[in-house]
Amino acid sequence: MNPKWMIGAAAAAMLAAGCATKKGFEQPGFAFGCPIGEAKVGSMDDLVSTKVVSEGRRTTIQATEMRCSKVGELLKIDANLNNDSRSVKRLAYKFRWIDREGMRAWEEEPWKPLMLYENSNLVINTISPTNKAADFRLILRSEE
Repeated sequence: MNPKWMIGAAAAAMLAAGCATKKGFEQPGFAFGCPIGEAKVGSMDDLVSTKVVSEGRRTTIQATEMRCSKVGELLKIDANLNNDSRSVKRLAYKFRWIDREGMRAWEEEPWKPLMLYENSNLVINTISPTNKAADFRLILRSEE
């Protein structure tokens, strides 16, 4: 066998083994960069179900992905919303900011209106208004 080929195959195997595990990737209490506390989150669907809340009239728009990161001491959130229907949907959303003790870290935000066209995705993003915000909920409401 060609030694270069064997070295390349060994490197590929080590890379694949390293990508197959999440150990060392996430810090405890976080999933996909988002704070989860003691919640059991094993997939993106689990994360979305713990972070997204419907309030008022339910919407058919679904949050499908969520990622978080830190910008200095502030929490940055990107959430993907999906409209898989054949019509334009109107909804409103807001974020509720929660401190380390589980209390509200910031005053209630106003609703932000949004329109999603048929069969489309939209990424909404925000940054926490204060460094006291250690967690959040994305709240969705139908405007139809």
